Amino acid sequence: MKLDFVIPRYGPVGGAENAVGALARRVAQHPGLTVNLHTTCALSSNSWDNAETPGETFDDSLRVHRYLVDSGRNDDWSPLERRIQLGPSSIDALTQDQFFFHQGPVSEGLASAVRNSQADLVMFAPYLFWPTMALAPQLKNRAVIIPAAHDEPFLRLSRVADMLLSSRGLVFGSAAEQRLLNRTHSVAHLPSLVLGWGIENPVDSDTPIAHELGLSDRPYVICVGRIEHAKGTLALINFWRTYKSRSPGDHQLVLLGEPSVAVESDDDVLVVSGADDATKWSLLRGADFLINPSALESFSLVLFEAWAAGIPVLVNECCETTRDHVARSNGGLWYKNYPEFEVAVRRLTSDSSLRTHLAGHGEDFGKRFYSWDVLIQRFTDFCRRLV
Repeated sequence: MKLDFVIPRYGPVGGAENAVGALARRVAQHPGLTVNLHTTCALSSNSWDNAETPGETFDDSLRVHRYLVDSGRNDDWSPLERRIQLGPSSIDALTQDQFFFHQGPVSEGLASAVRNSQADLVMFAPYLFWPTMALAPQLKNRAVIIPAAHDEPFLRLSRVADMLLSSRGLVFGSAAEQRLLNRTHSVAHLPSLVLGWGIENPVDSDTPIAHELGLSDRPYVICVGRIEHAKGTLALINFWRTYKSRSPGDHQLVLLGEPSVAVESDDDVLVVSGADDATKWSLLRGADFLINPSALESFSLVLFEAWAAGIPVLVNECCETTRDHVARSNGGLWYKNYPEFEVAVRRLTSDSSLRTHLAGHGEDFGKRFYSWDVLIQRFTDFCRRLV
């Protein structure tokens, strides 16, 4: 069986592309499968600037094909995005096509490779970008969509419904994501799989980063991911500063990620950007717990990384996916407003035995349901049924 994966960027990136790239690498090691991954030379989803060399390379057993980006974001994109945010149901099809074109990354080299693919199935992820929206409908019965969707105005566009309905099947990160798609569009009749994602093995590291950051003798909690409004990080900073003003103590909030807005580090909040995997795992292991404030997640790998690092999690109740993970695993707590946030933080910062208990449950949950062996077997079985 031949499988192709199509994602807008591949490499040291986060989010859905990272999860699907990891899946492709693991599937490529499976006997009897021929696996190719098609992507662009871009690494940044803000600019889509060409950052990698075009051509073919190997990442372990996975054959990776990179193509130059012909156009990325420009001044036409922002007003289209604002129009959709205000009312997706009123946007005509032509305007939607313009939005996805300017959303990018547009690559004729990638398009040509996908059109000429001889694969039995072609996996497209995530739904939001031009490669999926423009190219998946051209393959119709061979296209499998990995939406990586959360509740946002773009998901409700009619062009998204058209693209999903033209596909051979859907692969979801969580049952919550599947429920969201079924509520939003009439896709429940399509073959589908609730798969989830596995994490790469935790990196063993004696990096002195905690000492260098002044965290060796100071307790801290950590938030990992893009530092931006859409991910809830700015709201978290406000909650944290309010908490510290009401409950003075030694704990510091560490934000590990790339900021899209300026956030100043101080005694209460420390911003760490440009971190490698060794630094991430070192800081996770040293934290008391992880906070994921995002309401917009289709899976949230970072929860499973936190549990693998031996710490519990605190999540936003407004995110059905992360709340489901925590409820099923008993691996943490959740909050829906500031008073609940304060109570949860006080419990987790003050009770080490509770943290150990929750973290152990979370780690067991990840191993039981999201080990790579389990995921790859379920994924390849699903693909064979589709073929």
